[in-house]
Amino acid sequence: MISQPPAPAPARQSIPIIFFMAWRNIWRNPVRSALTISALVGGLVMMVLYSALLEGMMRQMVRHATEISTGHIQIHRQAFAADQDLYATLPSSYLTTLEQQFPQLSITPRLYSSALASSAQTSTGVMIRAVDPQREVLVTSMLKHIREGKAELGIADPDTATTEAPGLSRYNLIIGAKLARNMNLSPGSELILVTQAADGSIGNALFRVAAILKPLEPNFDRSGVLMSVEAYQQLMYLENGFHELVIKLTDINQLESVQKKLNTALQSLQADQPLDQLGGNTRVRNWRQLTPMVADMLELSQSMMLLIGLIIIGLASMGILNTMLMAIHERSHEFGILLAIGMKRRLLLLMVLFETLLLALISALFGSLAGLAITRYLEPRGIDFSQTMPDGYDWAGMVFEPVMDIYLEPSHIVSACLLMIAVSLITSLIPCWSIVRLKPVEVMR
Repeated sequence: MISQPPAPAPARQSIPIIFFMAWRNIWRNPVRSALTISALVGGLVMMVLYSALLEGMMRQMVRHATEISTGHIQIHRQAFAADQDLYATLPSSYLTTLEQQFPQLSITPRLYSSALASSAQTSTGVMIRAVDPQREVLVTSMLKHIREGKAELGIADPDTATTEAPGLSRYNLIIGAKLARNMNLSPGSELILVTQAADGSIGNALFRVAAILKPLEPNFDRSGVLMSVEAYQQLMYLENGFHELVIKLTDINQLESVQKKLNTALQSLQADQPLDQLGGNTRVRNWRQLTPMVADMLELSQSMMLLIGLIIIGLASMGILNTMLMAIHERSHEFGILLAIGMKRRLLLLMVLFETLLLALISALFGSLAGLAITRYLEPRGIDFSQTMPDGYDWAGMVFEPVMDIYLEPSHIVSACLLMIAVSLITSLIPCWSIVRLKPVEVMR
């Protein structure tokens, strides 16, 4: 009795065997496999570092846009928001009422104007920003970014100040770094400001430079002068009102809801305390509306990360393509024999895909560990450019510290690994196509 040949094993039972064969195949040429893994590891590390650098820059940008000077929300009148109208002020009672209705918010007032600044050597136009020092430190960290001197905005010489003639009091100023350099000023220097006051007269006073700010914003760094609200009121003869109210939230995730509540509260205030028509109604804007370039950069960051990642991983995956093409070319005779004895083409395709998957998984493991180690080392230090850029760098209308932040999200590593595996498998479809077209009779000759 002639025995029948055993039936072929189901495809599901063949998968472990195919997987084992794929593992053995990638180590037939260990040097080539190691070079391929190295290329993928390098691409993955570059992508992880780029993701961490971009995330750090975005966080640094948001921090500069909110914590240093802008705040989370600002309130103006329409005329001031449109063209910096000196007379478009918010009544002081609005500040008191908002603080009572929203005790969880930190609010600080500001006043603005322009003036002619004169020193012993030169004169130039400047932008005045008046703040309440006690309130300002609760909302922003602007008064903490001092390069030289002390952030004192009170009376410069309180011993000589008189209550009979408060206008004779000499107040302190804080000025921008470029303005100090252009006018050759330092802490202790005297500066005269001349401007047109709110009542139409000429306002002028002698001030003392108490400190110099670090670069914060290009325009303010070049021509900014910081003074107290009290000094501004005496210089400009403006006793009541503010141009701007800056608000800090305890939870930035509540930005939109708080903005709506503030709009409602201000509408109620305007009904009880009507404003003049020339200044217009109040406008409540969040930091995204105040700095649209920063908001656009945040929206583009994810797309940029994906695009750059595809380029980096795509170039690294060329090694996978080269490896698999060479492997199939060297083993074409072997594939022909397997097809001749009845092996299904789909199992050969699966074996090639398993080889690619194993190379990608090994690369993902080592690349993730290397990328994690490098970013964890750089996170507390950042990338320091203070030797070449001591004043920081200007990007998107803001001046950043010369130390670039690095921040790694765990999702960055997962996304980078998945992207690398997906691109590698897609790349391996090109050599797989040659297996589909393989003819056993021709390759076995």
